[in-house]
Amino acid sequence: MRKCFLFLLLLAVPAVSRGLQFDQMSHDFGKLLQQKVVHWNPKVTNKTDHPITLLQVRANCGCTVPIPDKTILAPGETMKINITFDSGLFEGHQEKIVTVKTDEPYTYVIIITVNVVKAYSFTPAILDIPNFDGKAIREVNLSTNIKGKPFTIKRIESKSPHITVKKNSPTEVEITATGEESAGENTVLMYLSGMDKPVDYRVIVHLMREVKVQPSNILFMGIRSGTKAVRSVVLKWSAGDYKLEKMDCDLPFVKISGTKPMEDGLRIMVESIPKEMKKGYGTGNLKIKLRSGSGKTETIKVPVAFNLY
Repeated sequence: MRKCFLFLLLLAVPAVSRGLQFDQMSHDFGKLLQQKVVHWNPKVTNKTDHPITLLQVRANCGCTVPIPDKTILAPGETMKINITFDSGLFEGHQEKIVTVKTDEPYTYVIIITVNVVKAYSFTPAILDIPNFDGKAIREVNLSTNIKGKPFTIKRIESKSPHITVKKNSPTEVEITATGEESAGENTVLMYLSGMDKPVDYRVIVHLMREVKVQPSNILFMGIRSGTKAVRSVVLKWSAGDYKLEKMDCDLPFVKISGTKPMEDGLRIMVESIPKEMKKGYGTGNLKIKLRSGSGKTETIKVPVAFNLY
């Protein structure tokens, strides 16, 4: 118990009693807007009669960069540690730690706190375009969430050649997705007034039908040749309507035995043809052609693997 108490007492020794003395060991930036860069320069003094070398000065986050004026501090000398914090896209209370290691048997910890405020918002927050059929035009609006001068859109820039943008007003933009190449996640850069950096705005385009296959393949593994085996695969879609137009399998011993409609999906049953089965192993594909309500077709290949003995 005595040893534990002494250990805690040593931890509680203030920085002033060590070789380096900081004028401040913590700093609160208060409320700070997103995408803002701020600086703080605490002073540190060598209180010993010998030089002290700073071996490492680092932060626990890439958003915080500490740079000391020098790495060797002479007796009685004072210098600054220049700390830069980038609020980026953080939201709410943030606590960052800067650790200073020297050739002394001590580690110094500096704490930075800040409350990052999202001063603006987009409607919608993320542009999600479902059931994309080749072209879609959407509007995005900017709102200001704090008192004072409202934010405006100075300019916009698309990072994708298949996403075009147009500024309709200081607070409204028009975003157009064209072609299947726009499918997936895209980024539009919004340059806002009062912001140091552009804001990344996400545009997610889903093709007209995103069909999921469960399981992702069909296996006829470890089966005796001449034995009937039944398998099934389920096609699931989240919205819209698909109709089965055609399907076939390029393996001679596999036939499609039936289908069963499901809610937002379709179950397909396949089975082996005993007299067509031969020993060996290999792969093939179950090819499925679907047609959407708007007439667009989608072809799906489901891998089929077999190992017959």
